[in-house]
Amino acid sequence: MKKCDPNILCHGSNFSITNCACCERIGLYYKNLLIGYTHKSFSKFVENYSKIDFDDHAVYFPDESARIIIKTPCKDIQVNLDFQEFTELKDILQESALLLSAYELI
Repeated sequence: MKKCDPNILCHGSNFSITNCACCERIGLYYKNLLIGYTHKSFSKFVENYSKIDFDDHAVYFPDESARIIIKTPCKDIQVNLDFQEFTELKDILQESALLLSAYELI
């Protein structure tokens, strides 16, 4: 039986991104969201997410707030984020991807 002991790549009061070498999975926890990725799919997600321009893709919701809709690995589940959440998650993802790359070089 595998014993997971994930390494924290990035951590805060409302988020955490971990890397489990045993499972070869990345765990993304952000507010009430929890998504698992393979290393390859995480890298692709970070790459694509980093290219998104909020203003070009934001839509107005019924409460008149501008939000962006992000796809997840499950095609039937999307995440909607306001500008502050979108920017915070972008920074978290980029920091984690950088640390993951550094760990892979070691």
